[in-house]
Amino acid sequence: MSYTVEIGRRQFHGLRGNLHMHTVHSDGTKTHRELGQIAEEAGLDYIVVTDHNVLVPDVEGWYGRTLVLVGEEVHDTQRKPQSSHTLCFDINEDVAGYGSDPQALVDAVAAKGGFTFVAHPFEHDAVPFLPEPNISWRDWQVAGYAGIELWNYMSEFKGALKNKAHAVLCAYLPALAASGPYPETLRKWDELLQTRPVAALGGSDAHSNSYRIGPLSREVQSYGYLFRCVNTHLLSEEPLTGDVGRDRAAIYGALRAGRGFVGYERPGDTAGFAFWARSGDGEATMGETLALHGTVELWVTCPRPAEIRLVRDGRVVAHTRGELFAQVAHDKGVYRVEAYRRYAGRRRGWIFSNPIYVR
Repeated sequence: MSYTVEIGRRQFHGLRGNLHMHTVHSDGTKTHRELGQIAEEAGLDYIVVTDHNVLVPDVEGWYGRTLVLVGEEVHDTQRKPQSSHTLCFDINEDVAGYGSDPQALVDAVAAKGGFTFVAHPFEHDAVPFLPEPNISWRDWQVAGYAGIELWNYMSEFKGALKNKAHAVLCAYLPALAASGPYPETLRKWDELLQTRPVAALGGSDAHSNSYRIGPLSREVQSYGYLFRCVNTHLLSEEPLTGDVGRDRAAIYGALRAGRGFVGYERPGDTAGFAFWARSGDGEATMGETLALHGTVELWVTCPRPAEIRLVRDGRVVAHTRGELFAQVAHDKGVYRVEAYRRYAGRRRGWIFSNPIYVR
């Protein structure tokens, strides 16, 4: 469950959670209570359920040691092809009525005190035998969303399948399909970061549906499996208290600010990762802004050895292998970290930090 991590002169409480999932109220297969129980078994501090075009009331709360929160994934059901799904967080009423106009949706959620993330910004076409449309985001002129879904595990999975034989193999060995965020998503994020702060999250997009190919039928990517794959770790200066309102505010505040990172747990537990910077007397961690005074020291700590890459304004400016990394820089810019490890026979994305903004 939650853990503590020293980042510079401060101590944070790390909260491991899973975002973007569906229940029986849209196209999932479990209830909120069942998801809370599964999430607790997976060691998650929080989950955020985002059913399609419906906000389910009165189910938020603590289920054992896991806080279940409720958002909404909104899109225009009449649009062909489907596109521009929007994750809506920290809302208390249904906003699906704005689905036909993504900008109006983003503005409406903000007016209600909430915030939005672009869901699965880029998808790859699925093989023809799968009834899975490409639902990439196609409204990049929209402004005002807080962030993007950097890594959608289910989008990557369905786009990685090559044929029926490969689909069967990956249904039983799903780790073969996961490698990391799409390169075009990383490029777009770096492009957006040159204009304003944009947070990133990792989403499971869990449905836990069963599929059939010939005589074979299998539940593909169960909730329990996905809750142990791509998670979003948030940093809170205060521990969760058991008070739903207070803890909800702490989780959403960190998510909105990008104070945390995306971690793929299969190549190794990501809890304890830290990325922070110091310049003069100032310090900052992920999601924060730091004033440059001459030089900036950038520090990375990984819980396990990895290939660590420091990215500034979309370009890799330094890299190393190991658990610790320190770099002195002289330039302003948007700094973020990527870490990679070998797992299931090849190099996989492991950790993707939110940025530190050096101004």
